[in-house]
Amino acid sequence: MSRSTPIRVGLCALAALAFAGCGPKLVREKVFEQNAVRVELRHFEKGGEVLKRGYQHPATISEIRIAHILSTLEYEDSDQKRHDAIRSEHVYDLAGGIAKALKQAQPDEEIAAAAFPSDRRLAIFTDNRVTAFRLYLQGDAMRIEFFAIEDELEKEGAKVGNREWDIPAELPTAKVSYTLVPGPGESRLGARGIMVDWRDDSFRRPVNLSERLPGKHRTVLMEIPEEPHNEKAKGEAPKQELPAGLSDEQLRAMDLLEAARSGGSITELEYQRRRRLILEGKLDEAGYGNKQ
Repeated sequence: MSRSTPIRVGLCALAALAFAGCGPKLVREKVFEQNAVRVELRHFEKGGEVLKRGYQHPATISEIRIAHILSTLEYEDSDQKRHDAIRSEHVYDLAGGIAKALKQAQPDEEIAAAAFPSDRRLAIFTDNRVTAFRLYLQGDAMRIEFFAIEDELEKEGAKVGNREWDIPAELPTAKVSYTLVPGPGESRLGARGIMVDWRDDSFRRPVNLSERLPGKHRTVLMEIPEEPHNEKAKGEAPKQELPAGLSDEQLRAMDLLEAARSGGSITELEYQRRRRLILEGKLDEAGYGNKQ
C-alpha cells in the first residue's frame, strides 16, 4: 500500500460524511408524553428550508373518533393469528395526544406516535416492547404507517428504556413479519400502512373492548354528539349501564365521575379513561381513591 492510500481513504470518509450531512434533517417537537405513550410533531429540513408535504393539516378530529380508529387496527402474525395492533391500555392516551398534535400540525408536518407495552414473565422478568407509527392526513384519508408493532425495545442492538428510544425518521425497509388487516372504512397502504376514511360513520359507533381486556369489566368507547359545540348536545352523552358487583367505593367514584362529565369539567375521552380505571378497581389511578 502506498503512502497516499491512507490519505485518499481519509478524504473519501470526509466526503461521505459531508454528503450525509447534506441529506434532509429531521426536526422533532414533543407534543404529548404520558402513561407509556409518546406523540410528536416532526418535519424535514434541507438547506435550511422545510421540505413541502402538502398534508391536510391542521385538522380537528375528535379524540373519541381517533380512539375508535385506533381500536380497529389489527394484524395477522406468521401463524395467521389475529391481534390488535395497539393495546387497549394505550388507545385513550394515544388518541388524546394525536388529536392535540393534529390541531397544531402544519401542512408540512407529520405526527409520529409510540406506545411502550410491557409484560411480566414468571412475576420476575419484564418484556419491554414498542409499537410506533406515523400518521398524516392526505386528501380525504388518514394514513397510518407502522415503524414497529410489538417489537423488542432496543437501540443499536442493546435493550433500552422507552425514554431512550427514538421513533425512526423513515419506515424500515426490512420485510415485515405480519400482515395488516383492514376493517370497515379502511384499506391497505403498502406492507406497513392502513388508509382510513376517517369520516366514515363506522367510526362514530361505540367500540366494545370487553374481549380486548380479558378478565376485566366491559368497557365501551361511546360516540360523541354529532355537533360537539352545541351546548345542549354536550350534556346528552349516553349513560352507560354499570356492571353488577361493584364495590361502594367504585359506585361512589362513578357518581363523582358522572357529575364531572355532566358539568363539562372533563372531556368525553377523559371520562372514558377514568371510567375504565374505576371498573378495573384502579381508583387511585382514576383520581378517586380514599384520599379524595
